[in-house]
Amino acid sequence: TVSPELKAHVVGLPKRVTQISARPVIRLKEILNTADQIFDHAGKFAACARGCGHCCHVSVPITQLEARYMGENLGITPVELKQSIKHELTEFGSHTPCPFLKNGECSIYAFRPLTCRMHMNFDEDNYWCLHENWQRPEAEIPRPTIQPLIDAYHVTISSVAPIMADIRDFFPNGKVES
Repeated sequence: TVSPELKAHVVGLPKRVTQISARPVIRLKEILNTADQIFDHAGKFAACARGCGHCCHVSVPITQLEARYMGENLGITPVELKQSIKHELTEFGSHTPCPFLKNGECSIYAFRPLTCRMHMNFDEDNYWCLHENWQRPEAEIPRPTIQPLIDAYHVTISSVAPIMADIRDFFPNGKVES
């Protein structure tokens, strides 16, 4: 079960971010930190395991705000998009690894997008994560909807006229290894 303190922290997130008068990136950090707190607690109930990486081949929609935040922290410049880019989910599969997936693991884990932080499989195993099962009509990965995170994210990005695209559009080459 979730502690009353964590539950109150999560439920209060949308209001809290509206009261942060700093740059939108500071609001984003609060959202990402809250997501980490939730999934640090919930992770022990997930079928996800280090090195799996199946979810790192699906669409990873992020905003330009998130791309800039990631770029600043990673020391790389994201592509500056002029408009949002919408992709069909069927464009993604085993042939579309995230540019930051290295040896089956996320090379930017501390700065990964909110989408990645919220994408956990709460089934008993990773069956639905396997690429060959994605297109099955009954495919549905059990995971919670954390509405306060989504609401807080929408409040934050609405203040910056968001451009949204896939992580691969902003970072087509990923991070250059040194």
